[in-house]
Amino acid sequence: MARARPTQEVDLVEDEPARAAAGEDGDGRPAGRRRWWVVGGAGAVVLVGALVAAQAVVDDRERARLDDVREVPGAVAPPAGALEVLWTAPDVPPYADGWHDPRTFAGLRTTSDGATEVAAVDALTGADRWVLPLVPAPEADDAQAFRVGSRCAAADDDRLVCLGSDAVLTRPGDEPRATTGAGTTSRVVVVDVRTGEVAADHAARSAEGVHAHAFALAGERVVLVGTAADGTSHAWSLDLASGLQAGGEALPAADDRLLPAAAADIPYALGDGTVGVAAQDGSALVLDPADARVVRGPLRGTSPAVVTHHIDGRTDLAVPRGEDADVVRAAGDLRVPGRLLNVMVDDGSVPGVLFTEGAGRVHAVDARTGEVRWEAAVALPNAVGVLDGRVHVPSPATLVTLDGRTGARLWERERWSTVWGAGVLTDGTLLYEPRASTREAGRPELVGLDPADGAERGVVSLPPDVWSVIPWGGRLVELEAAGVTVLR
Repeated sequence: MARARPTQEVDLVEDEPARAAAGEDGDGRPAGRRRWWVVGGAGAVVLVGALVAAQAVVDDRERARLDDVREVPGAVAPPAGALEVLWTAPDVPPYADGWHDPRTFAGLRTTSDGATEVAAVDALTGADRWVLPLVPAPEADDAQAFRVGSRCAAADDDRLVCLGSDAVLTRPGDEPRATTGAGTTSRVVVVDVRTGEVAADHAARSAEGVHAHAFALAGERVVLVGTAADGTSHAWSLDLASGLQAGGEALPAADDRLLPAAAADIPYALGDGTVGVAAQDGSALVLDPADARVVRGPLRGTSPAVVTHHIDGRTDLAVPRGEDADVVRAAGDLRVPGRLLNVMVDDGSVPGVLFTEGAGRVHAVDARTGEVRWEAAVALPNAVGVLDGRVHVPSPATLVTLDGRTGARLWERERWSTVWGAGVLTDGTLLYEPRASTREAGRPELVGLDPADGAERGVVSLPPDVWSVIPWGGRLVELEAAGVTVLR
């Protein structure tokens, strides 16, 4: 199959320090002055060399800092005392599940005419490094249709796997909810983020002629799911290297007695190496990624299955059981108290644990046995962040830090009442919390906190026209209806 080529490539060139400009002697200058100029020139050369060496050290340190950020999923590039606007754009930067590099925004984006493309954007300048067209723009009569299915996920530190699909949401007749209609074109590509080179490009169409509208990445394979013309869902497995397919049979039909819980059957890569499917009727399935064969399910709970996405690209699928839930696994479900919490930052320092909340308490649950290792009282937790053996739990009113091994309360801090301070924001060294500025009434700022004890270690001011920030691919950005502002 022909290899697609990038349409644009821009190399990142780092600024060099200013170099001294030396004047030239005239022939009539005294020899003594000429000798002093030579000595001074030699000194300037030494000075410039020292400046170049110093800048190289600074650049090396900055690269090391960004490498450290990349090693902590969910962390952002370290902010200085005052954030500056790097660039603005009318559209959000490209995004891929699990991609986290403060140097490059990479992943999927939609153009102004509705076409879908994969791109890598220099996070410092906003310039496209390369662009790969994925799905063409819709025809004029379909311009208002809402496309679904196209998505990118990080395969490793250098590669993206992307599905391009023209499937759209439809609402047949008087149906109460929209469903995903059958697509007419789909493809899976593997792209090197560094160069834009396409390592693989395969049709995402099953042997039965069904086009994929969703995928789950499972090692060097993807499990694809698509909707046939008769409305049935089909799943099949695709080898990314060879393009060979396996499976393709129809998934269990939805229970007509239940209201649809989703527009389509969507697959997700689970922590045990299998693939879970959140079905349209709220049930859950477990598939073997080798051939997309159903090995468990349909699994039904007291309410629709819940999907929890984590910052490192992992996904958990849970079936509610009253006040508890069963985390879906191929070998047998894991009963946990309450509901799963999203992990927004994770440096791997508290391994093998699922975090849940219920009845005003946070639980650390052994991910293998389901045993509750510890629990702690935290009102209305909405996520967790794991950093250096500590578990930071944000809620609308407080930020609570717990010992990751015992659950002991280490410190607690009231939060500024704001809609954008809901998560855990860190550069891997300090935590950053929004608060009302102490220097300009009515404006927000970020205060840097020591994760060990919550002590204030510095304040970061925001640019004049920026009122809120969120992490996006390793950078702090402001997202508004008018576009994106990328900060440093």
